[in-house]
Amino acid sequence: MTPSRLIGIAGLIAGLVVGLRAFISHFGVMPGTDGRWIVAFLLFGALFAADLRRPRLLLVAAESATVLALVLLGCNGYEGILLALVAMQLGTRLQPRAGILWIGLQTLLLGAGVAIQLGPRAAWLLGPPYLGFQLVAFFTFSTMAREVAGRAALAGANAELRAVQEILADTSRMAERLRITHELHDALGHRLTALTLNLEAALQRTQGPAKANVEVAQSLARELLGDVRDIVASSQARDGVHVAHALQAVVGAVPRPRVHLEVADSLRIADPERAHILLRCAQEIVTNAARHSDAQNLWIVIERDGEAFRIRAHDDGRGSDGASDGFGLRGMRERVERAGGKLRIATQPGRGFDVTADLPLRRGAA
Repeated sequence: MTPSRLIGIAGLIAGLVVGLRAFISHFGVMPGTDGRWIVAFLLFGALFAADLRRPRLLLVAAESATVLALVLLGCNGYEGILLALVAMQLGTRLQPRAGILWIGLQTLLLGAGVAIQLGPRAAWLLGPPYLGFQLVAFFTFSTMAREVAGRAALAGANAELRAVQEILADTSRMAERLRITHELHDALGHRLTALTLNLEAALQRTQGPAKANVEVAQSLARELLGDVRDIVASSQARDGVHVAHALQAVVGAVPRPRVHLEVADSLRIADPERAHILLRCAQEIVTNAARHSDAQNLWIVIERDGEAFRIRAHDDGRGSDGASDGFGLRGMRERVERAGGKLRIATQPGRGFDVTADLPLRRGAA
């Protein structure tokens, strides 16, 4: 179970614990809860749900402020449970030092609010336990987040290894086929050419019925030589790294975003170096969508466009103002440009990322 799903379940339980009594009191036979408390509680729930869908530290800060407002509007002693939820969220996003400072500050504010509503003694009684709950929640979910990240990194490395193995296997097969076709062309082709020339010389010296047989033999030798050349040419045309297989190994290991890959099953790249660059580009596009764009879906199209391979990618993430490329995107741009290609990135806040890379073919590429 993922940390976000656990946080959602914990939020539901905490909401019932903190809010049920207040709702019964406000809407029951003996109303006693301030309606503003109900509104603030519902606001916390809305902020919490929004953060589960689109994680933002600003939303978490608003949750903390809402909890403090609940304490000031009508403290019932249970509001600190909601701060433990905030600590869970912080554990998946902040480093320990920043998280502890955040938790310490909101606990001090909680204590101040409780002191105002219920007195200093209540603040001393409630503050330390809630501080302990928050720290336990923070470090528990921090550990879980690191484990999830580690598993994701391991899965990514394993997928990359499988993809590289696919490229190496195709490269090895290409080298062996190339060796065989060269041997076939050089050895058999040479002998068939010599046979054709000798039959032509014999044809000039032959008379009578035997001449027709020599002509047939010469024709068969020429056809056989043509067949050998056709076999060599078709073998070279079929050579190349199987792009679809290599890329499936990369995108198949990513649980989120959902990658929609469109690439012709017959598309091959004869140059292993070009295939590796294309693989790295696709990998970085997927990584960027998963880590930075917060996308749910990613569409990648790889196709042959004239004398180049083209990668087109689009995600439905949050995008950015496009002020600067991250380290991964800069590395991808440098890799493509060193190979003589071009990389274009278009993004706007709320409209995801569009990435287009053109990678020219080398001479002899399929």
